[in-house]
Formats: sequence, structure tokens, C-alpha cells
Amino acid sequence: MKNRSRSNTLLIELLLVIFFFMCSAGILVQIFATAKLKSKAAHAINASMLDAENIAEDLYGSDDPDAVLASYGFTAQDGSWELQKDGYLLKVAVKNEETESGTIRSYEITGVQGEETLITLPSTRYIPREVNP
Repeated sequence: MKNRSRSNTLLIELLLVIFFFMCSAGILVQIFATAKLKSKAAHAINASMLDAENIAEDLYGSDDPDAVLASYGFTAQDGSWELQKDGYLLKVAVKNEETESGTIRSYEITGVQGEETLITLPSTRYIPREVNP
């Protein structure tokens, strides 16, 4: 009888160890899946920020913003420009304000992923009007 009791105890201990490792493996898989999703989201934010900074720089230095946006591959959509990138959408809204002394050109570059706004980067350039002496 003693032999059978030992083998039952050993079997129960073995089952408990296997159960423990299965639970641990399930939790680790869930943790790694969450980490991968967060990594993808962080990559989209970083990439959209880098693209937005480059576009804002080029728009600031350009006399023809439409040509710059077209060279990046943007398409005109309802008064703004849109470009679908890897996992996010870049939108550029251009606004020109005429003043007595020149033009104020404002850009708002927005990175969107799904329904979530990743970044918004404003940029403004003043273009003085030529003065006749």
C-alpha cells in the first residue's frame, strides 16, 4: 500500500508542476503579445514624427508647397493633403493669410492611426511682400 501512495503523490506533484509551467507559458505569451503591439504603436509614432518634421522643414523652405507635397506622394483631399504610410496616415492642412505686409502661410501636419491622432505638428512661414520705393 505504501508504494501505491508514493506513486500517487509523485503523479500529483508532477501534474502540479506541469500545470504551473502551462500557466506561466500562457502568461508569458500574453506579455510578449502586448509588448509587440506597444512596439508597433511606438514605431508608428516615431516614424510619423520623423516624416512630419521632414515635411515641415521642406514646406518652410519652399516657395511652392503644393509641389513639395506632390513630390512626397501626397494627394489632395477636400482642401488638405493626405499620404498613407506604413500603418499611419499623414494629413497636411495648408492655410494662407494675406496681410498688408505679406503672406502668413500656416501648415498643420497630423499623423493619424485608425481613429487615434499620433502627432500634430504646426509650422508657420512669413513671406514678406516686395516694397516699391
